[in-house]
Amino acid sequence: MISHAWCLRRTPVGVLSVDDLELVPLPLEALVAGEVLIESQWLSVDPYMRTRMQAVGYDYLNRDGMGKWLPGSPLSAWGLGRVLESKYGGVVPGDWVVGHLPAASHGVLALDSPAGSLAPLVFHGQDAPPLAWLHQRGMTGFTAWLAMCHYGRLRPDDTVLVTAGAGAVGSLAVQWALAGGARVLASAGSVAGREWLLSLGVAGVLDHSRPADFTEQLARLAEEGIDLHLEQLGGATFSAAIDAVRPRGRVVLCGLVSQYNGSDPRRAPHNLRRLAAIGAHLQPFVVPGHEAVFWQPFQQQVAQPPASEFRAPLEVFDGLESWAEALCGLLVSGRRRGPGKRVVRL
Repeated sequence: MISHAWCLRRTPVGVLSVDDLELVPLPLEALVAGEVLIESQWLSVDPYMRTRMQAVGYDYLNRDGMGKWLPGSPLSAWGLGRVLESKYGGVVPGDWVVGHLPAASHGVLALDSPAGSLAPLVFHGQDAPPLAWLHQRGMTGFTAWLAMCHYGRLRPDDTVLVTAGAGAVGSLAVQWALAGGARVLASAGSVAGREWLLSLGVAGVLDHSRPADFTEQLARLAEEGIDLHLEQLGGATFSAAIDAVRPRGRVVLCGLVSQYNGSDPRRAPHNLRRLAAIGAHLQPFVVPGHEAVFWQPFQQQVAQPPASEFRAPLEVFDGLESWAEALCGLLVSGRRRGPGKRVVRL
């Protein structure tokens, strides 16, 4: 069988372009025991994908089994597919599979994973696709929960700042903070994103497409500073947030998306040392490696109120051919069609 798969054409330099990626025919091997053939139905695009293309500086990707993408590498994405053929006991054609899938029309998956990692999830006997597992119950939801509930140690009296608050992780982190009784501030790069955040009940919104005056925006909304900050953007917004953190505050570093297309994507803010000087705690984290201990507690909480009632919109692109465009646009401020998780519907 021939699949059509997205591959890395060349290592990108600077801003990721659709010309750095190519959609190619890819022959699939015959199934062996323990494998299934899936037809992809939905594929995500996520900012971390750009870091998998970096030549240096992201060695954790190799340690945790994801691997870097080199020229010629087939790409992959968290996604949702339907089983066409199975050589795995108990899995039959028509079942749904959620997990890290090839960024392709079809793919062969092994349903057993190494100890400590998350095996693809199988859903039997459903006609409708289990879309919640693309977003609030999937990896973006898990990331938001780890950031806010585990590492953030959220308290009801906190003033919380979430940058990129209308995005996939941020939109859920904001709602975890609101559910915990905190006063929440959040940023978005579009008018629609900021309006959506206000509809959730945040205390104030900031425009991170204007990094030059982010400090002034934050000063107006948090005169006494912030207790907990979830950073996803990097650059000037991160520096402004550091200056606003109160003594013994907490900063959870989830991403530096504004820097991923630059020549120095891991660059630290100039004022990072201020956190140590005021006794604040900085916690960087990546999701791989957390599944063995935290996946089940997360699933228990996300399936119950208030999390089961969180709003989790999908920003949908149509067609496999649009996957590269969707990924490239995600890394450029102002290229959003709406809030939530960006996905491609095949």
